[in-house]
Amino acid sequence: LPPRAEEATRTNFIVNQRFNRMANVASSSDGAKAISATSSDSRFPVSNVIDGDSKTCWVTTGLYPQEFIIAFPESVSIARIRTQTRNVRNITVEYCDQRQPTSFETLYGPVEIKDEGTGLQIESQQCKQTSCRFLKVKILSGWSDFAVVYSFEAEGGM
Repeated sequence: LPPRAEEATRTNFIVNQRFNRMANVASSSDGAKAISATSSDSRFPVSNVIDGDSKTCWVTTGLYPQEFIIAFPESVSIARIRTQTRNVRNITVEYCDQRQPTSFETLYGPVEIKDEGTGLQIESQQCKQTSCRFLKVKILSGWSDFAVVYSFEAEGGM
């Protein structure tokens, strides 16, 4: 990371620790990157899930399962996952702590996300504290032909 970004990351982490919150390590502003996805639409790129803007999203292109992978600039510790989605029925999250995203283990799931009829689904899962360099999010099934992911957050530390 550039020196200013590194300083901002440390400052955010210290502020979050002071208020007993863990930092969102899956933020593009802190160096995380969405490196792959099973579906692509230039109007709704997968990078939108970690950009911090609630008005952007990634949209699947039909058929399940669908997945995307988040890469971290260094190994991070994950304790909680938060998602904001629409039409997602079953989801699982896997992790990999190797240099390349080749072998994943289950962090949690599958979990069924209820369709409350309001559209927006907000899901939060506490998980065992795990070190990783990559997270793979798998949408196993949906409540509709297309699913939308507005945001993906991973609380933890560097």
